[in-house]
Amino acid sequence: MKKTLIAFAVLSAFAATASAQSSVTVYGSIDAGIRSVTNVDAAGNSRITMGSNGTYNSNRLGFKGVEDLGGGMNAHFVLESGFNTATGSLDSAGVMFNRSAFVGVTGDFGNIDLGRQYSLAFKTIGTYEPFSYKFPAITSPVAGVALFFPPTFSGGGATRFNNDIQYTAILSGVKLSAEYALGEVAGDTSRNTVKSIAASYATGPVNFGGTYMSTNILGFINKYYTVGAGYKGDGWRVTAGFVKEKQETEVKIDRDQKSYWAGVNYNISPQIELTGAYYVTDATIPTSATTTVDSSRKNLVVAATYALSKRTNFYVEADSRKLSGPIFQIGTQTKQTGLSVGITHLF
Repeated sequence: MKKTLIAFAVLSAFAATASAQSSVTVYGSIDAGIRSVTNVDAAGNSRITMGSNGTYNSNRLGFKGVEDLGGGMNAHFVLESGFNTATGSLDSAGVMFNRSAFVGVTGDFGNIDLGRQYSLAFKTIGTYEPFSYKFPAITSPVAGVALFFPPTFSGGGATRFNNDIQYTAILSGVKLSAEYALGEVAGDTSRNTVKSIAASYATGPVNFGGTYMSTNILGFINKYYTVGAGYKGDGWRVTAGFVKEKQETEVKIDRDQKSYWAGVNYNISPQIELTGAYYVTDATIPTSATTTVDSSRKNLVVAATYALSKRTNFYVEADSRKLSGPIFQIGTQTKQTGLSVGITHLF
């Protein structure tokens, strides 16, 4: 009996130790807002909708875990899914963890992650995006990032990549990262791949960074870079950024786009924050082997949030877009205005 009790005590102590060395957290956000937008079609009709996938915050349900491996090392994972508030369905049909699904290790050597994850370009822009990726569908997310990435490529855009490998290290205060996403195309190891490098630095009130990316999209080369910075004062912050993208085409005239933006955040009180930003995207696309056409989008966005707690906010947002050219213009409509109100909760 004594041996049994001793063995039980040893096993209990071991289990407690193992439990202390690893943890899994369930987290997420749920957002419901009402949005009114003018000129949503060529006839100039308006529409009122609920921001089912999240107006202020993108809806998500996630699981993240970390295990202490000793010697300053840990293993970690993230599984994150997006969902629709109005219907309860996944926001990406047939994909369980469309937002993130990766595993990695961290140690003195740095950090390495493998799986579906946010791109280095997305992470870098997030450090100087005025809204910190709030109202993502309205700012788009930053007025045209990776405008020419087709929907069939990793879900469209450069927000996340499948089959992605990322390595990050910090040297003398500078955060350095490299990224390679496999294309998984038989007989062509370069097709549908992503290669990217990024650097960022923050000291005191100032931060700045940049990313360069080269991508093979269905056999055509896309070259992309972004740079930007932010400055934080007492209760306020200003940010600015720039993106340049060049997409190779069959007619040998590249598609070009550049986006630039600036914004300011101001805390009136601990509960109330005001944010305003102006985004511009200029794009040129070929219409034949010898001609091109220009398009432009100018987007002014202002918003206010009121914090009921650290996890729950009310928000109100207004935006105005000027549109021109075949990429952005909606039929003959050259202007859109929007108004959003809602509530968001983190858990």
